[in-house]
Amino acid sequence: MATNIKTKKALTCSVLTKEGPVIRTMKIEHIEIPSYAGYVSIYSDHCPYIVSVRYGELKIYDESGKLINLYIEGGIAEVSQNIIGVLTEKAIYPKDIDIEATKEKIEKIKNQATINEEEAKRNREEIEKYKKQIEIASK
Repeated sequence: MATNIKTKKALTCSVLTKEGPVIRTMKIEHIEIPSYAGYVSIYSDHCPYIVSVRYGELKIYDESGKLINLYIEGGIAEVSQNIIGVLTEKAIYPKDIDIEATKEKIEKIKNQATINEEEAKRNREEIEKYKKQIEIASK
């Protein structure tokens, strides 16, 4: 009697920055990518897809379902034929985020005088990025 059990295909994932690869060709179950429209979840056999990456937590689930997370900032992610490439400006493992130094950066920005509303907006966004880093590192 033939079994009709479908074997689950794994995705192959790479995370690259301009400094070099952070994750090279890792087999994963699925990935959750922070985008400008919210989180995008990618599983095996996903249609070809390109998405702009925002700042936030990249959640990668390995073949056993274990979470590997990174703080990422900017870039794009592309999915094609069960291969996903995340090209990002910044990728930091939570253990590498210095919470105290990040809090100091926030305070420094808060204490800066701003010239115009555009600069104030950039400062607010920078503070939000640092807060997200602290949130990810504190889990």
